Amino acid sequence: MMPHYRVVVACMILAGTLGCGLFSGGSDEFALVPTEVGTPVGDKVTKDIGPAGGTLSSADGRLTLTVPQNAVANTVTFTIQQITNKAANGLGSAYRLEPDGEAFTTPLEISVRYDDKDLEGTVPEALSMAYQDAKGAWHAQRSAKLDQSAKTISFATTHFTDVAAWARLMLRPVEARVRVGRSQSVTLVQCPEPGLIVRLLSRSLDCSALSPNATVDWQLQGAGSLENTSFPSVINYRAPARKPADNIAWVHVKTRFGVWDPQTGETSLIEKTLAARMIIVDVGYKATGSWGGLTWSGTVCDLQKPFNILGQARLLTFIFKFSPSADGASGTTAVGGGGQGVTLHDGAGTYTVSGIDSDNARITLTMESFKGSYPGVGTAEGSGTRYINLVPLDTNECDGQ
Repeated sequence: MMPHYRVVVACMILAGTLGCGLFSGGSDEFALVPTEVGTPVGDKVTKDIGPAGGTLSSADGRLTLTVPQNAVANTVTFTIQQITNKAANGLGSAYRLEPDGEAFTTPLEISVRYDDKDLEGTVPEALSMAYQDAKGAWHAQRSAKLDQSAKTISFATTHFTDVAAWARLMLRPVEARVRVGRSQSVTLVQCPEPGLIVRLLSRSLDCSALSPNATVDWQLQGAGSLENTSFPSVINYRAPARKPADNIAWVHVKTRFGVWDPQTGETSLIEKTLAARMIIVDVGYKATGSWGGLTWSGTVCDLQKPFNILGQARLLTFIFKFSPSADGASGTTAVGGGGQGVTLHDGAGTYTVSGIDSDNARITLTMESFKGSYPGVGTAEGSGTRYINLVPLDTNECDGQ
């Protein structure tokens, strides 16, 4: 055991200057923990490219493969298959490149275009590329080049496999719907560059919350409050007791992290602020009240999502279907149902919601048409404005919806 110990110690001493040959993948990459492989999404895109070179783009237009002149001696059929992205902090789709296993003496370039949606919860400087090996491990590319003007990340490769764009720093979740009075934890997840011991032991790196001694600065913009936890990279956001008129709150975190220079391989620290969006929603309501013999009933868990309210009168049951606008303050209504031979041919209207910030929330329903068919009698029509009371729930039946 003693000779082996001396070899390891010597290797650790030399690693900082000359390298020891134990770093799998070399200094331009490091391994992340294995995951399952992605599954195909849509159709493959193929193209025959010969010695003259050429380009091929994925079906969604985000990935572009560039084959330089004389990179292949003969015509090769290249394929790009869009797949689900299983990489840690993966952005958008991943891609399967073929011919699988073929090696190229001249590097080919892979470029992925990102958009503003990809940057939710992260920043451009944290973006990188990775490929997945046969054992499922992802190899992060320190040499990946970021072009913020063109919004692309690119790297050179001499072999084909599954590739993906990912973020080394990200808030989780990027967006959450939080019911009034409830809380939501927000975590700053980092995929740091591995240290010397991790490289020496050829371990895969797991993306996780920052260490307990990490320095972060949490701030809140909007309604609600922030509650510290025992871990500085995790914060709890608590929504206010009532849904405010502006129901969007932003949880910001300022932190420092290392960025790589693809030319020199050196790492430098920068300071950036990331943001997660909290959408404050109501805890839920019971529909109550009556109108012209109809008694209202039903549960409304979210005024910003479609919901139904029943109107019942003895043996008749009508279903009022509400389709809200984006802010949930208004929308359209369609009616169906009946009973005892009564058939509703047509029923439509509009509605508004008021009093959400008070104890008198209600729906003002304006029916433009309400026509029913009665056997042996004929038809009846109606219209007008009626009210449905909304009573806040004191149960948890809307939790998880």
